[in-house]
Amino acid sequence: MFWLSYGGGVNSTALAILLCGGKLPQYEPWRILFADTGNEKDETYAYIEEHFKPYLAKYGWELEVCKPPETVLERWERLSVTGSRMLRSCTVQGKIYPIAAHLAKHGDGLQLIGIDAGEEHRAKADPRKAYPLVDLGIDRTGCGEIIVAAGLPIPEKSGCWCCPYARVGEVLTLLRNHPCRADRIAALEEAATAKHGGHRTQFRDRTIAEWRERASQADLFIEDDFGSDMPCDCYDG
Repeated sequence: MFWLSYGGGVNSTALAILLCGGKLPQYEPWRILFADTGNEKDETYAYIEEHFKPYLAKYGWELEVCKPPETVLERWERLSVTGSRMLRSCTVQGKIYPIAAHLAKHGDGLQLIGIDAGEEHRAKADPRKAYPLVDLGIDRTGCGEIIVAAGLPIPEKSGCWCCPYARVGEVLTLLRNHPCRADRIAALEEAATAKHGGHRTQFRDRTIAEWRERASQADLFIEDDFGSDMPCDCYDG
């Protein structure tokens, strides 16, 4: 049994299309699993419901879903800690453990991971995992072409809306469009600072108050000083 680990982004969507179309017979039989952290971006949930699930259904496939016992943010709130860019325990708790539990319950097998040929450095040698896009030499541009050819829109980059790796534009959008979510992050920073001391922040070294100040300004140019590479296992195009 092969398990496609679906993340809701460009890479794993393209890989799913290839599998649905019978283009990768070496990975049959297969099933597809989405590890829902509970804090995925609204755009990811919308894409899955409006586009991806109907596409799978046309080919007779169903998206299986596993979840952690608490969302990523709920766990941080319970522990009074902000997200760590070093430990990345959110990936372990929100993705890796739920996937392992689901596979153990429904039949272990080789995991198919949607890392494209342009990011081969992220494909870690693991006997439990395979990287079909890397093996086929399909990069992110190629993934986009596969999606468009299938008649689907290109999904947004997936990831949690509260991710400590969030880019500048994503943080500013959160502050401007989701003030209640920003309030939760502000409360988290306050609780983490009170419990552990220091200067605890969720998004780099700026507090939500500092981000709010910047979000109130009409930036003509937003530099992405967080970089474009999300080195955790949640990244999917």
